[in-house]
Amino acid sequence: AFVEGLRAAGYVEGVNLVIERRVASGDLQRLAEQARELAALKVDVLFTPSKAATDAAWYASRSIPTVIATVTDPVAVDYARSLARPGKHITGVTTASAELTGKRLELLREAIPGATRLAVLYDKALYDSCQQELKEFRAAAKQLRVTLVEIWVPNLAVNAGDLEPAFRKMVDARAQGVVMPLFTTVADLAPEIARLALKYRIPAMHETADFAEVGGLMTYGPDFADIYRRAAHYIARILKGERPADMAIEEPRRFKFTINLKTAKTLGITLPQSVLVRADEVIQ
Repeated sequence: AFVEGLRAAGYVEGVNLVIERRVASGDLQRLAEQARELAALKVDVLFTPSKAATDAAWYASRSIPTVIATVTDPVAVDYARSLARPGKHITGVTTASAELTGKRLELLREAIPGATRLAVLYDKALYDSCQQELKEFRAAAKQLRVTLVEIWVPNLAVNAGDLEPAFRKMVDARAQGVVMPLFTTVADLAPEIARLALKYRIPAMHETADFAEVGGLMTYGPDFADIYRRAAHYIARILKGERPADMAIEEPRRFKFTINLKTAKTLGITLPQSVLVRADEVIQ
């Protein structure tokens, strides 16, 4: 979607554009090294499609224009003075808000009538990247009057095998469902998280649609493809001379609620009609 957005804006890789790609798979030390490497190359723009990548870029350079795509609240973490006028070298598209994060917890609770204990699963190595979402989960749990059980794994980039012990902890804590912030590595781990959620019979909610496609119970979040396309247009505008400080940061405009009905049946859950009717997609 990002490459498509660039093409639509007139930039084609290999013709009038060079893209230097770096992938760290959730390894924060490697990510920091890669950010410094790209800064040393004096690239024209940095594209950081995760909070962790944006943090790395922030410390690598305060002068290279940077376009974000998955930072929950860039003002809260001081990347921008305001959404309307960022005032710094960072701009782009946010992917979530307090309302969206709370809504995920609300939908999960509504899908499990009578639930009083819900878990939030996160990667401790990425705590700085997801602490804003964690704060919002805590606030939503308080408002919904449910106990939020916080379960963390040490470092998924180093050992994804820590996921199963985390699910056993959820069972021991009597958690009736689990939500997750947007892990940097979740795309790779989605099938394993969905498998373990089924194995331990814990209904799971995430924000990326592919999680439901691989067996997770529900997803609710922004349309990431749309966000990446729009981020590409920010890149194009900067390449044409606009200043990030003057480019308003946009919020998500499209959202999708997906339910995997097959997973619900496997878990023995009969989803309330009030939840089903709100789904944009139901996987049978």
